[in-house]
Amino acid sequence: MPPPPKPGVIPLRPLNLGDILGGSFSALGRHWKQLFGMAVVAYGLAALLMGGAAAIAVAAVYDHLRHLDHVVNSTYRVVPARSDVQPVVIAGAAVVIFAMVMWLVAMALLCSAVPAVLQDAVLGRRSTFSAVWRRAWSRFPAVLGTVAVQCAALMGMTLLLVVVPMAMFLSASRHHAPSSLPLLLFALGAFVLTPVGTWLWVRFGFAPAIAVLENQRPLEALRRSAHLVRGVWWRTFGILILVVMISGVIGYFVQLPLTYGGMFATMPLMLADDSTGSVALAITIFVVMYLAGMVISQFVSTTLPQLAAGLLYIDQRIRREDLALALADAAGIPKEPAGPMGTW
Repeated sequence: MPPPPKPGVIPLRPLNLGDILGGSFSALGRHWKQLFGMAVVAYGLAALLMGGAAAIAVAAVYDHLRHLDHVVNSTYRVVPARSDVQPVVIAGAAVVIFAMVMWLVAMALLCSAVPAVLQDAVLGRRSTFSAVWRRAWSRFPAVLGTVAVQCAALMGMTLLLVVVPMAMFLSASRHHAPSSLPLLLFALGAFVLTPVGTWLWVRFGFAPAIAVLENQRPLEALRRSAHLVRGVWWRTFGILILVVMISGVIGYFVQLPLTYGGMFATMPLMLADDSTGSVALAITIFVVMYLAGMVISQFVSTTLPQLAAGLLYIDQRIRREDLALALADAAGIPKEPAGPMGTW
């Protein structure tokens, strides 16, 4: 029997773990320019908006910050006034929540681009940044809805980390200890949301790819993903966790040398001259290298799991819906002629 056709990064047959890992890395290697360009646009805009929000928050509580700085640096032990601390805590929490929303929006835009790139990668076609952008932007609202549901429990956990400590602080007084009720609610929420978040993450893991490749609305994409994952939840979970771990290790080893390289590169400037210009140049070099490592690390940790999820979606459609024939036809692979009829 002849081997199955392979017009792109995967053979057109049911996929195994090696096919999914190899196909994910091959798609990333062949189309990294388009994906990295989308990542720069998504996370760059998010960073600018988060920086603007942080600047607005600092300007809004600037007088309170000055007073707190004066109290902290005072030679006398003075307890900060609650009227100064509370606005700073609330402003900080608002900035954190806004940053979470911007991160979700940026991730949704990149998740819209990955299936568009993967479609060309599977069929062996070339892609351009403009084509990927048009396709991703047209499906961005639907993908944002699916990603929001997929990350709902995770966002809830993060909100607990911000809201509960703030509630404990606001409920405390100078002479009374904080109430134990917020801490108990935090523990119960963490216990419930962790398994629920994992279950939702896997159950709806195919939704972004479905929203782009099948032009489905968010609810339809979520239902379709749940249908395809049914019966293969543990297999999907195991492969996605493995890819997440691999991408995390790659991102760590990318960011580590750039971070420490920035530190070592700035040491001669800091030791040779303590002028304002040398200090500013050293800080600029370190920040640039650190941000470069962070962007590359975030890019790898986001795109690789999404590529793997897209290939798992294709695998399930090949197994259940005979998608291999449609993919071969779309790739322009001629059908094999029927063998000669007769007895053996």
